[in-house]
Amino acid sequence: MTFKSLPLAISILLGSATAAHALTVDELAAQFEAYKKVQEKRFDQLNNENNYLKRQNQALKEEVKTNTEAVEAVSENYDAVSKTAGWFNNTTVGGYGELHYQNRNIEGKDHKEEVDFHRFVLFFGHEFTDKLRFFSELELEHSISGDGQNGAVELEQAFIEYDFNSNASAKAGLFLVPVGILNETHEPNTFYGVERNEVEKYIIPTTWWEAGIGGSYRFDNGLSIDAAITTGLDMDNRFYTRGGRKKISKQKANDPIFVGRVKYTGIPGLELAATALHQTDMGQGDNSSNGSVDIGSGTLFETHAIYSHAIGPGTFTGKALYSQWEFDINDPSQQAASEQYGWYVEPSYRMPTVIGDVGVFGRFQQLDYYKGSEQNFNIWEAGTNWWIHENVVLKANYIYKEDTIHSGSNDRDEHGFDFGIGYQF
Repeated sequence: MTFKSLPLAISILLGSATAAHALTVDELAAQFEAYKKVQEKRFDQLNNENNYLKRQNQALKEEVKTNTEAVEAVSENYDAVSKTAGWFNNTTVGGYGELHYQNRNIEGKDHKEEVDFHRFVLFFGHEFTDKLRFFSELELEHSISGDGQNGAVELEQAFIEYDFNSNASAKAGLFLVPVGILNETHEPNTFYGVERNEVEKYIIPTTWWEAGIGGSYRFDNGLSIDAAITTGLDMDNRFYTRGGRKKISKQKANDPIFVGRVKYTGIPGLELAATALHQTDMGQGDNSSNGSVDIGSGTLFETHAIYSHAIGPGTFTGKALYSQWEFDINDPSQQAASEQYGWYVEPSYRMPTVIGDVGVFGRFQQLDYYKGSEQNFNIWEAGTNWWIHENVVLKANYIYKEDTIHSGSNDRDEHGFDFGIGYQF
C-alpha cells in the first residue's frame, strides 16, 4: 500500500470509529501514525529488496561480459590452433640413412677396411592445395662436412609440383633426372646390396639432379611420359660423367639437357622404361676450370625392365638395365671416351619369415667408362637383405671386381665383403 491510499485508509478508520462508538481525535491520530509507520517500514523493505536485485543484476551483467570475453578468447585461440594444425597436417617430414662397413682387397694397393655413415637424408614436403605441393631433400654425406672433411651437405631436391588433373602434372625447381631405376628411388630398403650398383653410379650417373622444368602425363592403360629441360653436365678433359655433375652451385647454364622417358606399368609386376637425353655442348662452351675441353655433344640412352612374380611362399624379381653415352670428342687420342656404357642383370628372391622378410640376390655388371683413362670392369655380387621392419633393413654381400684392361702391376682386381644397415621413414 502507498501513501496515495491514505484517504481510503482514513475513511475506513472513520467508518470503523462510527460503527464502534466515536473515537477521539487523539485516538484517531495515534492509529493513523501507527498505520503510517507500518507502511513506511514496508516501503523501506521493498526499496532494499529492489537495490539488492539491482546489484545482483549488475553482477550478472559483469559475469556475462567476462564469460563473453573468455569465449571470444577461446574462439580466437581455437582459430589460431586450427590454422597451425592445418599447416602441420599439410606438412610431411621423412628421410633415410645408411651405415656401411667395407672389407676389400685391391690388387697392388693396401687392404681397405672402413666404416662410413654414407648418407643421412631428410625430406620436407608441404601441400598448399590438393593440386599444388612442395618437396625437398637435404643430404649430409659421410657424416661430417667442412674444410678437409670427407663429407658434404647437399640440396638434392627442392621443387614445386602442380597437378592439372589426375593424369597430367608439371614441376619446376631442383629435381632428379627421370632416368634409370635407382636415380629416383634409392632409399636403402628398396634395393639389394650395401652399395648402389656401379653401372647406374658411373654411367647414368646416380644420384643425378638438375634444375629446370618438367612435365608428366599418365595414361589410364599404365603408359606414362616424362619430359624435362634442365641444366646440363659440365665435363672436363677427364671425360668423366659423374664428375660433370655440378649440383646447382653457381652452375654454368650455357647448354641445357633435353630428356624424355616412356614407362609402361600396365601389367601387374612389370615395369618397362626407356629414356633418351641430349646435351649440345657437354663442356658448357669450354668454360671448364681445367681449360678448353675438346668435347661437343652428348647423348644418353637408357632402358630397363623389372618383373616380379609370386613363386612359392615368396616373390621372385628380375631386373635388367642397359645404359650408354655417346660423346662427340674431337681429340683423336681420347676416342676411347666417346662411348661409355654399362649393363647389369639382377635376379632376387624375397620371402616372409617369423623374423621379417629375407631376400637373396645375385648381380652381374659390366661397365666401360672413362676417368682420365679407360675403366673397364666385370663385377659379380651375391648377398642377402633382412628386413627387420618394412622400412629397416640389414644387408650383407660379397663382391668381386675384375679389371679387364690392366694386368700385372696395374691390375686393379678387387674382392671382399660389405655389411650395412639402412632405414627410411
